[in-house]
Amino acid sequence: MRLTSANPVGGLAPASEEAGWRQKLGARTKEQWSEWKAYWKDQWQRVSHPRLALASAAGAALLLGGSYAALAHIETTQAWARVYTDGTYVGMVPNEPDTTQAMQRIALGYHVDVRFAPVHTHVAAGYDWQTVASMPTDAVAIALNGKPLVYTRTAADANQVLETVRTALTPAKLPAGARAHFVGDVAVVPVETAISNILSPEAAVGVLLHRGGNRLSGRGENSLLQTADAVQTGAKAVSGEDAAAPLLQVETEEVVTKTVTVPYTTRYVDDNQMAKGQVKVVTPGKPGVAKEQVRDRYVNGKLVSSEVVSKQVVQAPQQAVAKRGTNSGVADGNWIWPSPSYVITSGFGYRSLGGGEFHPGVDIGCPVGTPVYATNNGTVEDAGWNSGGYGIWVKIDNGNGIETVFGHLSRTAVHPGQRVAKGQVIGYSGATGNVTGPHLHYEVRIGGRAVNPRPYM
Repeated sequence: MRLTSANPVGGLAPASEEAGWRQKLGARTKEQWSEWKAYWKDQWQRVSHPRLALASAAGAALLLGGSYAALAHIETTQAWARVYTDGTYVGMVPNEPDTTQAMQRIALGYHVDVRFAPVHTHVAAGYDWQTVASMPTDAVAIALNGKPLVYTRTAADANQVLETVRTALTPAKLPAGARAHFVGDVAVVPVETAISNILSPEAAVGVLLHRGGNRLSGRGENSLLQTADAVQTGAKAVSGEDAAAPLLQVETEEVVTKTVTVPYTTRYVDDNQMAKGQVKVVTPGKPGVAKEQVRDRYVNGKLVSSEVVSKQVVQAPQQAVAKRGTNSGVADGNWIWPSPSYVITSGFGYRSLGGGEFHPGVDIGCPVGTPVYATNNGTVEDAGWNSGGYGIWVKIDNGNGIETVFGHLSRTAVHPGQRVAKGQVIGYSGATGNVTGPHLHYEVRIGGRAVNPRPYM
């Protein structure tokens, strides 16, 4: 079949042809109109496949359907073209690409040879040639879950479209054995539909992949193509996604082997000699190694899920051990004795010897180098030499306004700012500062004032 545009046809001048048109159109009475319709109805019923009679019926629809409208709108002036089907003149249509291309596509569906001869004359603008476009014909629908998305001429075209779409929506690199299939019930179904619904394979691929793509070659706003818009509207209802999303989804599954690390766990040991929140690693951990079989699922080339189907540990992880501080720096519970020695050589208060001076603490007799312990939790305020007679000392803030002082040490074992725990060694006894012999001076202050330390020992 040939679909071409013929050269302008010779014959009557536009003015003469217009006069002829007026005479013919005016002569068609209602009685004549009824006779024409009865004639074409009879011709339609005689054909075994009525759709094959469109070549003749189209001419009648074009000519007769516009006869009365032509008289009413005869003054409309625009470019028109004579229409010839299989060499027979059947009427005129607007000489616009949208119109002529749509007519050619319709004729193609009915295997009719259509040619157009451009003319310029006053003719009616109301030909009802759109009726031709809505005539049913055999076609094939590509349907998703029972709802047609696009129509093609043959099942072979539909299968070609589906294969092209499947390839476009499948990742480029797939291992052997990977599966790719459409999501949902995608079927190729024989149907009857308007000829204007039928798309070429290329146009159908464009609709399925992009929805807003090029459905019809040279598509315009002509109402003949309203059915294409209906296809788009139905497709939106099926998809429910944004206008750029494909109407079909291709799901791909592949099982891959991945080497992954197995994290190690940590065992914590509470340590009251460390500040609360402080952690010190004693034994470092080491991650393990495992092989995983992972099923990756893609939809339209995008990874949507990963499922571990099997896992084999190649190298087990090694657990770490760490100390975790629990010392809040505030005294709690019972207080302890500050040294292994329990011999008090001088008590708290005014002394009876040495001029009766006030002694703000207690002296514990012990040889040089005897360990000295923190009597409760706290934070070291000062550690080192004290010029006020204490010699080498350690001063601890035990919280809640309580301070403890350890004087006349030989050396310290802590530093300012350090969090210490009850029972922790903070230094060693000595004979530094104002002393008459080696001993430990232990003092307790509340709000900066010395109190009897016996309740805090």
